[in-house]
Amino acid sequence: MEDLIPIKFLEYLEPIDGSPKEKRVRPFMVRNFDKPKDLSQFADNDSEPGKQMLLDLFDGGLIEAIENDILHICNKDWTNPVGDEQRQQWFDTYPIIVKITNLGLKQLEDYRNKHLLNETLKSVKKTNRFQRIYAAITLLAIGVSAAAAGATYLKDDAPNLILIRKSMQRQEQILDSIKQVQVEIDSSLRTLAKKTLPKKKI
Repeated sequence: MEDLIPIKFLEYLEPIDGSPKEKRVRPFMVRNFDKPKDLSQFADNDSEPGKQMLLDLFDGGLIEAIENDILHICNKDWTNPVGDEQRQQWFDTYPIIVKITNLGLKQLEDYRNKHLLNETLKSVKKTNRFQRIYAAITLLAIGVSAAAAGATYLKDDAPNLILIRKSMQRQEQILDSIKQVQVEIDSSLRTLAKKTLPKKKI
């Protein structure tokens, strides 16, 4: 279940105190799905996305609900009179109450663990790549420094020393910049780990 909307819905239902409770779906549906433009009695809204999501979660055992309440949404046979015509119901006019199941909570935890692992692996790959570059530049700097030292030993005149000093200063600046980037990467990894850790059950 890689679609983020079902995950967000399970998070919406996730209990704060560890005990699943019934919850109205209206606020989530209105916020995350578009209401069909045509809700006249015989409009074809059978594949309404919000309804299909609820049915998929219900069929998968991830939520508890009254199935007929879900089926009522955008149904040609269950309509309400509005003026002179019959109109299909949507989430903003028909109340539906659901509750997340233990299986739903486990699905949510599994998703978070998988997401955390994937993000960690990506970050580790980036860090390893950076460290390889850092090591290469460090070795290059050492080599240049050794060459500079040799040149100084062989030719000890003032212009040569000035050029060597400037070169070494540039190398130090590059290394300082790389170290700063490494600190920022480490800080980002710690922040990412805190944000993506599964919520603790109370």
